[in-house]
Amino acid sequence: MSKQNIVIIKYNAGNIRSVNNALLRLEQNAEITSDPDKIRKADKVIFPGVGEAASTMRYLEQSGFSGL
Repeated sequence: MSKQNIVIIKYNAGNIRSVNNALLRLEQNAEITSDPDKIRKADKVIFPGVGEAASTMRYLEQSGFSGL
């Protein structure tokens, strides 16, 4: 697998560490960030799952992610 600029969105929910560990097993490095500019520039963006979406969507909208 070729190395890509992979970003995991940090949004105070989801299983970020599990996703990052899975990528490391695949020899892929990812940056965990909430920086919209880094997210826009990424080759791949991972939005980790969450069980309850309403509070997550509120956080994303308040943080300016909803327009990405």
